[in-house]
Amino acid sequence: MTTAPGTTGKLYTVEEWLEFEKTAEVRHEYYFGKLIPMAGEAKRANIIAGNIKRQLDVPLYEKGFQIFDHDIKAQVVPGGIYRYPDLVVAPIVDKEHDYIVKHPVLMAEVASDQSGQRDRIKKHKESFDIPSLWYYLVADPDEMLVELHIRGEDNRWETQYFTEPGDVIRLSRFELEFPLKAVYERLKMPV
Repeated sequence: MTTAPGTTGKLYTVEEWLEFEKTAEVRHEYYFGKLIPMAGEAKRANIIAGNIKRQLDVPLYEKGFQIFDHDIKAQVVPGGIYRYPDLVVAPIVDKEHDYIVKHPVLMAEVASDQSGQRDRIKKHKESFDIPSLWYYLVADPDEMLVELHIRGEDNRWETQYFTEPGDVIRLSRFELEFPLKAVYERLKMPV
């Protein structure tokens, strides 16, 4: 059994963390030398992330973007913060590293009871500082609710909320849209 090095109190370099992650039984996000263990994902969250990926994958690839899920890290602060978003989109030319997306343009999280506050507040605030990021999306697994944070041309962020099955999520920089109900396909949602 592999023991998480973060429990020793030592601060780790990015290189040490990356090497550890190759054999770790649990994923760890990197936060200024500290390793933060990631909880396992619920089936509902996995279905929602898969639904979002299905809406984005082919259209974005055709426009020069690649979508990654779950086990690919996103660079938030170079040398300081690396996260495991549920989905991360990057230009296909983002090939600087085999395990890290360095220039994300969209990150998506499926919030949970354990991660909801961190996904909606802490990670969202961190995302403001990623120069390449255009969209930060948070989907709720228990109710039909998507928060879409959009960086405008003036570099200011705005937030849109989607709560009705017929609501259309528009990602104008990708010239792409899809209905909210597509995010929750194959799930029984409360009325």
